[in-house]
Amino acid sequence: MMLLAALHLEAVLPALALLAPHDAELRRAASGSRAFAVALSVRGAFAPRRLAFSAEGGIDTAKVAQSGDLRLWFPTAGQFLRVINQQPAMLLPLSGWGSLGQVGRFSAAGRRLDQLLRYPHENPALFAFGNLAVGLAGAAVWLRLHPQGAERRTRLGDGVATFACPALPAPLWLDLRTLTSGFGPAPRPPMVEVTFANLPTLLAELEHRLDALAALGGGELRIRGHLPVAEGLGLVLNEVSRLLNPPRPLDAARHSQANAPQSHRHA
Repeated sequence: MMLLAALHLEAVLPALALLAPHDAELRRAASGSRAFAVALSVRGAFAPRRLAFSAEGGIDTAKVAQSGDLRLWFPTAGQFLRVINQQPAMLLPLSGWGSLGQVGRFSAAGRRLDQLLRYPHENPALFAFGNLAVGLAGAAVWLRLHPQGAERRTRLGDGVATFACPALPAPLWLDLRTLTSGFGPAPRPPMVEVTFANLPTLLAELEHRLDALAALGGGELRIRGHLPVAEGLGLVLNEVSRLLNPPRPLDAARHSQANAPQSHRHA
């Protein structure tokens, strides 16, 4: 549960700042009568996550709270995850009580973010951009906090991996040395470069339905550099996706039925 909380705090919530410049509805949800900032802290070893909202709906994110922020402290990772899931939770406002009336903007922005990250039809390019960014940031968290992370990181090395697609607002990167991720130019020459030729190919990869060998053979997917690093990082990205997107009961039932012996299936 602590790992899942860290993934939401350090990988999912920063996507608000990433996607806000590209989505008018997200900016409307985040807008209000004045600027305000909320800093979220979970009991444990996590740094706070600061989200600053401008009156016009712009969003910035950082790991350091500032004086005047509405500071919300959660006694357990479970309580924090309840807020993420739009459920009542136990929390303690430590400061910035005058901004409590603005917290609905954070909730509204979170609901819009959930739509963008879960439903490709809302905006396919932002679905891809956001999910790939969350996945790479989540991979950094997984490698740092998961019990198998240190061993997996040793196998991956300390280079930079980049991911690009013409349909995205910018390329994305993950630095395995510093366990940081971002968009735009890579911080140093990459060890591996993954390029998706078009948006449908990237969407197929994100939805776990891409035939990678066929895509490589057809030119829809290009990998330059250390192929084993790309393959190993892909496994970590799958672990992050599994944690952030557990199968719903109906999906699990369908999966179980699809994999049942033929004689046990309904007609």
